[in-house]
Amino acid sequence: MKHCLIFCLSCFSLLSATAQESVTIEAIQEKVTIDGLLQESIWQKAVPISLNYETHPGNNLEATTETILRLAYDQEQLYFAFEVFDPDPTAIRAILNDRDRLDDNDRVSLFLDPFNDSRRAFFFTLNPFGIQQDGFFDQQTGNEDLSWDGIWNSNGRITERGYVVEGAIPFKSLRFPNTTDIQTWRFFARRVYPRSVFKVFHNMSVDQDNACVLCQARTFTGLQGITPGRNLEFTPTYTLNKIDQRPDFPEKEWSRGGWEHNVGLDARWGITTDLSFNGTFNPDFSNVEADAAQIDINNRFALRFPEKRPFFVEGADFFNTPLQAFFTRSIVAPTFGAKLTGKVGRNAVGLLVADDRSNQLILPGFQSSSSFIAEEKVTNVIGRYRRDIGENVNIGGLFTHRTSANYLNRVGGVDGFIRPWQPLTFRWQYMSSDTRYDDRIVDENNLSDDTPSGNSYNLTSRFDTRNWNAQYTFEYRDPGFRADAGFVPQVDFVHHRFWVERVFWPDNKGPIVNFGGNTGGFRRTSTDGLLESGGMWVSGFINGPLQTNFWVNPDVIWQQFQGSNYTLRRLWFGFDTQPLGNLGINGWINLGPAVDFANNRKADNTQFRIESDIRIGTHIDMTINHRFVQLRQQETGLTIFTANLTQLQGAYNFNPRLFFKFILQYRHTVRNPDLYETSVHTVDKSVFAQLLLSYKVNPQSVVFLGYIDNHTGLNDEFEERQIALTQVNQTLFFKIGYAWRP
Repeated sequence: MKHCLIFCLSCFSLLSATAQESVTIEAIQEKVTIDGLLQESIWQKAVPISLNYETHPGNNLEATTETILRLAYDQEQLYFAFEVFDPDPTAIRAILNDRDRLDDNDRVSLFLDPFNDSRRAFFFTLNPFGIQQDGFFDQQTGNEDLSWDGIWNSNGRITERGYVVEGAIPFKSLRFPNTTDIQTWRFFARRVYPRSVFKVFHNMSVDQDNACVLCQARTFTGLQGITPGRNLEFTPTYTLNKIDQRPDFPEKEWSRGGWEHNVGLDARWGITTDLSFNGTFNPDFSNVEADAAQIDINNRFALRFPEKRPFFVEGADFFNTPLQAFFTRSIVAPTFGAKLTGKVGRNAVGLLVADDRSNQLILPGFQSSSSFIAEEKVTNVIGRYRRDIGENVNIGGLFTHRTSANYLNRVGGVDGFIRPWQPLTFRWQYMSSDTRYDDRIVDENNLSDDTPSGNSYNLTSRFDTRNWNAQYTFEYRDPGFRADAGFVPQVDFVHHRFWVERVFWPDNKGPIVNFGGNTGGFRRTSTDGLLESGGMWVSGFINGPLQTNFWVNPDVIWQQFQGSNYTLRRLWFGFDTQPLGNLGINGWINLGPAVDFANNRKADNTQFRIESDIRIGTHIDMTINHRFVQLRQQETGLTIFTANLTQLQGAYNFNPRLFFKFILQYRHTVRNPDLYETSVHTVDKSVFAQLLLSYKVNPQSVVFLGYIDNHTGLNDEFEERQIALTQVNQTLFFKIGYAWRP
């Protein structure tokens, strides 16, 4: 959490608008070997670009150590190299790791905005061993999205003076203007220098009160005659798996499944340099790596899990809007999918069509949501258009159409973005929906309306500077609004939320990096004015040496649930520290009353979460975390329930391409059935384990060999039965994919 805040502060404060001189890079004929040695003559000829400004925690101070970026290109690839100097190379923090897992590593990044429009940028990050991290930077939200995985080449090595990394990005992995003229791209470079004080360096000075990063970025020019070639990519996949299970758990019968084969094909065609077509046929869309487990007891609404499937990740940012009216994980098991995404001039477009074998629905409400699965074919059509108007305004629209034989959900609307002043932005959206449920959905879920319809409104305003930050959010959902292709678990509400924050930056020579506080409040009512929840809070934080952050957050919440009103005065506090390069610890605690939603009463609450990241040498990486939740009856002090969730994830990384990983998740919930109005299990427990051996040539050319095991146990006093931890299923799988670019 601390590092996310630091990145936001450093990114929002990037690159002075007064230093807009352009760098010219030249085409080369020499062959470049990506080995981290920089022996080719191009690296001596290329213009050096210094990352000589400390932008966090300092405000455009001189960088305490030197970093040099060089750029070059030929007709097929853009090349970049960083020479990174360190006063103590033995203190460099780096590990051989899977891609996109570079938290707490030394690292350098190149951000590219090929359309020179200040909307979005590709970023390419390397740690000292050349391990890759890549994704998209969205200027409107300030978020860095790691879900995109490009195909590019890199290498790196630690030297006696620091480290050196090289990268080669094929133009066929990028999107850029379709022109024969000389192109000008925006760019910036960043170095993360994590020591006792977490520092960030950039290649130019920073206007700390300008919220637009890409508006301030430097440019390079000289690119001409670049094309992605035929820009075709085919990725055939083959999956072999065997599932053994107990279909009638808790019965003792064990069913051994046969070997199942699946052959699929993903294809990508760069129609032009700025317009791309993706298709997939008979894909195996199972996640190779398991989702992180979450505690779902005493929750009223559906839980959200991140998207990891390559077809949906590619170009996903083209479909983003303030309301998540399209969420790709609502498409569960498609037989085929096709997608067109790109930007032509100032017009960004996205179109996706997919047939799904299963119709999984979130049925939203005012105070809770439920889910329903219909094993029937459902067709999804998603369309998105956005028009950019200058650097500071855009307007767009989104349309979703989800249908089966007797079911229909259709959503459409418009949205926009405006930046009237450098620190101030507005995002807004209006959407309308129509739905037709079939009789089975209505009957099995006791729905009162088989043709719900309604509107949704969103408005968010943000103000961001180095010392002050503030945000106001307004949301409105009609009771009948449905976005079945998205993730909208609550409707029938009006929501206002406001907060303001002040950050203080002491003398850069002292032990305190920064400190500050924020305060705010929110109010959520039904569309008829019935209070659902509201509250206010104050919060304070301090960042000091050893990358240590402490925060405290008392609040008061007013909660209404099923006719009862509750006042909840709570206290939150937490910490995050990196005392050593190979050890990080973070956690939080929540004390005070909470609502026991299962029994509609006020209860005493204790929650905490603790997590530790441990690295041993350059090959072993482990993360262990534990979550604890307990509710107690206020009158008697008796425990209503106690829930524990422990997760251990570890990896041995043989080299940048080959690693062995394991995941272990243990859940244990104990309830007091005498304190429940309905019958409940006294004890629920489960163990999930996964072993995975992976070899990755690149994100699409992969080989996986894995094993998954699930055990479940329970104790039910009402039915007088007790089941020890029993194996429910086990899966053995093999998957291979190869990305071929003719």
